[in-house]
Amino acid sequence: MTINKIEESIQIAEELAKEICTGKESDSLSAQQWKKGSSELYKEIRSQEKLLQEIAFHESIDVDKELESINKRITLPAKRTNKYRLYIISSIAASFLILAGIGLATLWTQVNDVRKPVATNWISSIPETSESSLIVSANKTVKLNKNNLIVSGEKLVSHSREGKETIAIHLNTDNEFNKLSVPAGGEYQLTLEDGTTIQVNAASELLFPTHFKKYIRQVKLKGEAYFKVKTKPDSPFHIMVDKLNVQVTGTSFNVKAYEESDKIDITLVEGSVNIRRGQEVLATLIPGHKFIYCKTTDEYSTTEADIMAETGWTEGKFVFRNEKIENITQELSRWYNVEMVVNDDIKDLCYSGILSRKQPFIEILDALQLTHELDFKVHQDKKIDVIRKKN
Repeated sequence: MTINKIEESIQIAEELAKEICTGKESDSLSAQQWKKGSSELYKEIRSQEKLLQEIAFHESIDVDKELESINKRITLPAKRTNKYRLYIISSIAASFLILAGIGLATLWTQVNDVRKPVATNWISSIPETSESSLIVSANKTVKLNKNNLIVSGEKLVSHSREGKETIAIHLNTDNEFNKLSVPAGGEYQLTLEDGTTIQVNAASELLFPTHFKKYIRQVKLKGEAYFKVKTKPDSPFHIMVDKLNVQVTGTSFNVKAYEESDKIDITLVEGSVNIRRGQEVLATLIPGHKFIYCKTTDEYSTTEADIMAETGWTEGKFVFRNEKIENITQELSRWYNVEMVVNDDIKDLCYSGILSRKQPFIEILDALQLTHELDFKVHQDKKIDVIRKKN
């Protein structure tokens, strides 16, 4: 992609953002042509509940500060400064542009044998949600080919629009937990018998009972999930996460507790949350705040949360604000079911932006390459080395 094409894409993104914010249709011919050719994507963008928040996120990023930070890390000839600024604006500031996916997919120009089409078809395809598994009594494993099932009676069911039961999976009837296993590249929503909904992210496990006890509701989580707990003051809801017990009565919040990570993040959107370790109450969260716990040191803290960054995955987006590339690649690895290995010398490089989880993986890599600091070596076994780009 040429610099002129990048400039055109940025102009289209700005026209679309202005159109959505003001309600006045753009008279730009390029913007009109893009909308005509990408009508479904434009419709999706217009329907997003948090679009204005995303635009505000984009505008809140201090481009000059980011430029200064990155310029300290690399040296560029003077004649390339303006071109480089366009690259950085595209990757760091223009989150709306990246979200819209306006032609950033051809910027990865590295040429080597490992990018043969036959060997890397997976890198160009749109991610497909993997089938989740449900493990019930006698370790019986059932593949779930339909999302958003509901616990009803002794079964996990789904209903048609006419109210007809279309799927039924028998669950444990005793006090044992059922296990919902969501693989890398997957995502699943489950509604429990009390009406609580749980959206489970990729590479996660949720243990849940068929029926709750009278005075306590309890589940166990490994990985990440977003909870919308049904209010029942007489029956508090408990999420067991490693050493912690997250206690709520009626609340919306995100829990991120992957086994391979040393950190547990609990972010409260609505309601109130008590976080316990044994009998000790470590914190009581208020909306808009996050609890951070270190598993190896038992140290913890509470801080103001970036709700959009913490819960963006539930809206089909990756949202990063000044996030280390090592953490970014962990998120990408779980969703695209790949192994990304970051060289030690670049693990602390930080970036901000919004990316769609519906994009082909190669477009994500292209957007990251726009920083002019990162490069990638793709191997046939879905492994990618993330290295520093040679100037």
